[in-house]
Amino acid sequence: RVKMIKDAIAHLDRLIQTESRKRQASFEDIREEVKKSADNMYLTIKEEIDTMAANFRKSLAEMGDTLNNVETNLQNQIAIHNDAIAALRKEALKSLNDLETGIATENAERKKMYDQLNEKVAEGFARISAAIEKETIARERAVSAATTEALTNTKLVE
Repeated sequence: RVKMIKDAIAHLDRLIQTESRKRQASFEDIREEVKKSADNMYLTIKEEIDTMAANFRKSLAEMGDTLNNVETNLQNQIAIHNDAIAALRKEALKSLNDLETGIATENAERKKMYDQLNEKVAEGFARISAAIEKETIARERAVSAATTEALTNTKLVE
């Protein structure tokens, strides 16, 4: 009987050890599963973060390209407007020069016309003066002749 009890105790000991090993193995398995699961979660999260970071960098690069394109377009528009302003300024200066040239030409023509008019007026005054002088001389001669005749007639009468 003792042997049977000892065998039973030994058997129970083995069962307990087996059960303990099973539990230990089960615990190890669970720990391994948790570790694998944590590793997988870490890798998944890391991949997602890496993907998000790559997408963010790509978006930033695209934004940079977009901003560069906008800046280039603005610079082109500014250059076009500057060219247009320069062309307008050049045209305005040309128009101003043309206007000044036209005014100078008109002034020269006007001066020439005034000079011609002054010359004609001077010629007219010269003719009128000559005619007046001629008439004055003729009157003076007539008066002188009349005076001489009157004096002659008066002397004859005396």
